[in-house]
Formats: sequence, structure tokens, C-alpha cells
Amino acid sequence: MFHFVSSECRAGDPHAFLVYCRLAIPLGYRSIVVLAFWLAFTYNMVIMKKPHIDSKKKDILQAAMRLFATKGIDGISVKEIGEAAGVTDAAIYKHFKSKQAMALEAFSHYCGSYTRLIDYMTGQPGTFRSRFHRLIDEVLRMHDEEQYGMLLLAQQHEIFVEASRSGERQLSDALIAFIEQGIERGELPEQDARLSAVLIIGAFNQMALSSLHGELPARLEPLAAEVKQRFSHLLGQL
Repeated sequence: MFHFVSSECRAGDPHAFLVYCRLAIPLGYRSIVVLAFWLAFTYNMVIMKKPHIDSKKKDILQAAMRLFATKGIDGISVKEIGEAAGVTDAAIYKHFKSKQAMALEAFSHYCGSYTRLIDYMTGQPGTFRSRFHRLIDEVLRMHDEEQYGMLLLAQQHEIFVEASRSGERQLSDALIAFIEQGIERGELPEQDARLSAVLIIGAFNQMALSSLHGELPARLEPLAAEVKQRFSHLLGQL
């Protein structure tokens, strides 16, 4: 209906838009147009700005996670994290109360991702072998996309130990339940499911460390077939 809108209006200047309404829009339409504009303006200011904040927090978290995984929590400072993320110390404290809080959030994020993956596979149809092999494929893929996540889970810092005792479902809980399901269904022989889970998680963590140090390839997905064979033997699947 209205073909002319000034550049200021297009840029989202509310005062320019109100002037435009008085001059160019018939009286009967003004209230509707003004309401629509303010809804769009509010959306732009509140909703569209949020991804920027979340993106900056994500950059900080990823930088911290890389440093935590390779140097340990106690081996780095907030200043180093800020330099790696390209932000100031003040920007970091805007999102995180402390370095420890940052480490805990990073740990919880990756622990939750792997835990949900195992729980998902536990609930899928099919044999234990087929689902377990799919799980291995996915874990190796996740490592190759973000190797530092698995390295972070291998850390034994007291913050992570405390988090594992918080009562929240952990990676080991999910894997134990998955193995116990295979035993209950007669697809796996009787065994200590907790011990088997610890051995498998430890093997994945060591693979990530060996990959980081060049003892194994940077990408672990090409090793999937052999990993499946070794882990299947560990669980008693010949």
C-alpha cells in the first residue's frame, strides 16, 4: 500500500518512523502500522540481539574448553581464556562467575551430550550389537568434530569429580544401563557392567589423548571397524 519508506525507517529508527507515519500514512491506518512497527522493533532489539550474546558466550566456552583440555584447569588463567576468545576479562565475568563455573559448564555440556547419546541408543530398536556399533560410530564422529570435548571428560580435576557426585545422570550411568540391557536380553554374557563401562570409557579417553599427541591419527573415524571389534570382544561378543 505504501511504497515509500525512508532509509531511517528501514534502519529501525523509531523517531523517524513516527514522523513518517504523520506525514505519509492516512489517519485511519496509523495505529495499526505503528503497532506493527513497535512489535517488529521490539523483536529486533530483544530477540535478534540474543544470538550475539549467546554466540559470544559460546566463543568463550569453546576457548576455555580447549585450554582446560590441553593445559588443565589450574594451568590457565581467566586472562589467557580471554585472549584465546578475543574478549576482555570483564566480558568473561559477564557470562561466568568464575573460572571454575566456566569449567563446570563445559564439563556438564559434553558429559550431557554423550550421556544423551547413549540413552538414545539404549531406547532404539535392534540388537545390542547393531546399536553398540552405531554408538561407536557416533562417538568417534563427535570426537573428530570437537576433539576437546572428550579430552575434557578425561580430566580428573576435583570440580569434575564433585560434578559426577552431584546426583545428576552421568556418562557412566548411561553406559552401565545400556550394557545391563544387553545382559538382561541375553545378548551379552554375565559380567560386571560397571567394570565394562569403565574400561570402555577409559579406552575412548585414551584414544582422544593419543590422537592429541600424535600417537593415533587426528581423525578416529577410520579406526571404527577395529574399535568395534575390540570393544565387542571386551563385552564377550565373539
